[in-house]
Amino acid sequence: MKKEEKRGGPPVVVGGMLRGYLKTQSAFAANPIGDWREIVGEAVARHSQPVSLKKGVLVIIAHDSVWKHHLELLKEALAEKINSRYPEPLIEKIVVKVGEVPEEAPSLNPLSESVEKIGSTKGRRAAVKKKRAPARTLTDDEKQLIKTLSDPELRAIATRLLKHVPLDESSLPDTI
Repeated sequence: MKKEEKRGGPPVVVGGMLRGYLKTQSAFAANPIGDWREIVGEAVARHSQPVSLKKGVLVIIAHDSVWKHHLELLKEALAEKINSRYPEPLIEKIVVKVGEVPEEAPSLNPLSESVEKIGSTKGRRAAVKKKRAPARTLTDDEKQLIKTLSDPELRAIATRLLKHVPLDESSLPDTI
């Protein structure tokens, strides 16, 4: 009985499905709070940027003490606006610091890169297989050369390597 018959359906690529689902869940996104400009407005976004979100603490960098004070006054409203998007609060506390505001928004979720990597390796394996030269039979001279090698592991490696090296010089790359 085939595996798919036992499970009751065709095989499913779990990695691709999981990656697709996680992309729809903003808590797994690189920036789970959403677009900073949309949340605070263009003027405030030019002078501030969220830089980290860990364990419910959102850290915001403000351009100077004036903008820090402005954001300190808006902390509760910001937290409410961000948390209203989720069934459970994402932001418990906001810390505002004065510093250099990055031009591009940093990834607030360091695990978002891992989410992007989730997926099927089937396509990657197929690409690797396409790059290999077709295997060929060894010539008598090559077999004699391999017999002279004393290490069995080295003999096995040499055999595999020679099977994938083209025999005629026209199929060799120009640069070596």
